[in-house]
Amino acid sequence: MIMSASGRLLVVCKEDQTLEVLDLLSGTTVGRIRASGFTPHEVAATPDGTRAYLPIYSDVGLGNPGTDGRAIDIVDLVEMRLAGSIPIDVGSRPHLPVMGVDGRLYVSTELDESVSIFDPSSGARVGRLPTGRPQSHMFVLSPDGARAYSANVDTGSVSIVDVASESLLDVVDVAPEINRISISPDGATAFCADQTLPRVAAIDLGSKRVTWIDLPSRGFGTAVTPDGRFLVVALRWASQIGVVHLADPTSVTAIDVPASPQAIVVHPAGTHAYSACDAAGEVVEVDLGTRQVSRIFSTGRGPDGICWAAEPRELLLN
Repeated sequence: MIMSASGRLLVVCKEDQTLEVLDLLSGTTVGRIRASGFTPHEVAATPDGTRAYLPIYSDVGLGNPGTDGRAIDIVDLVEMRLAGSIPIDVGSRPHLPVMGVDGRLYVSTELDESVSIFDPSSGARVGRLPTGRPQSHMFVLSPDGARAYSANVDTGSVSIVDVASESLLDVVDVAPEINRISISPDGATAFCADQTLPRVAAIDLGSKRVTWIDLPSRGFGTAVTPDGRFLVVALRWASQIGVVHLADPTSVTAIDVPASPQAIVVHPAGTHAYSACDAAGEVVEVDLGTRQVSRIFSTGRGPDGICWAAEPRELLLN
């Protein structure tokens, strides 16, 4: 294995209510941390890899009646333990966490129709980005941190929010239903998968124009490679991962993977893509050079949210 596949993968195993930590160089599980409640779905790591944030969402899936989470677990990735919790003043079903370039923690709080901003040092909620639509389940930040773009599932729309003024700028209608969202490294285009047809929307964030990339089957999670050349798509219902050449979107390579890939994470070096395959209880690694599965990692039950994390500096210094 080439050395560029370094660092760790953080994997949320929903059915076990745990965060699993996979070391990419050894290919082994080096930590398993039980969450404080039912149930986390997604995770984010600090840039130095020492901490992770794990929102407690709900004991049910999107749109169903059940508990409304109101806390974010803090995980120590050096000692592999819970290190505290950030409370939220309302039951908002916090879902996706993202570390901003400004050092603040952004979390989708969908029942509040917002993305909430937290100061990680104090745990205080210091801002609210209104999405203006229900089920703002997933979002991305622009590379410069100036805009937030939320994927509003059941309205099939994307909200555009100015971070500095905390104001809703626009809502782009995309499809009857969408899920997940990614953004190109230059911040010019957002991608989200139509949940009714086998296609991905490419949204020009300047003109708000939507164009379509046809897929072999319906997509789910997406991610763009760091060089901006390829879009990687989880073809969830076909149990495949698709690689789209963005210079020629008709060119799509479909790679068979374990059952039901969810999110897509691309290694910062651009060499590999990863997806948690929840029905299989596995995480798959795809070599983006050879377009082949290079490794499969066994995990706990129901792996879903996944992110790459740096090896903690404290460990590297010892």
